[in-house]
Amino acid sequence: MSNGPPELIVPQEVDTEIITNPQEPQSGELTLIRVRLIDEQKPRDGMRIELRDNARETRLYDAAVIEQDGQLYYEIEAIFENSGENLITLHFNLGSVHIMTSHTVEVK
Repeated sequence: MSNGPPELIVPQEVDTEIITNPQEPQSGELTLIRVRLIDEQKPRDGMRIELRDNARETRLYDAAVIEQDGQLYYEIEAIFENSGENLITLHFNLGSVHIMTSHTVEVK
């Protein structure tokens, strides 16, 4: 038994790839957003994808799990409501650690 402070668990770096279809999303049009974890790790409870536009409005989606060519992808269909820089934040758990990683996408 230790009397010291609890050990701090530092989340590991997780490489992700985001693919949008169309490749250059248009505001007001439906876009497929597909995420792949490069290191082939599997989130414990799936993945939630948060979209935040340049007006700072946020929407959160539960991603569907898709297997294609032996790879796992997490995807949603969403509409970017504003053109300009939009933020995509991925939320998922690896073991007992909650991971949040963000990417930006330019919307026409």
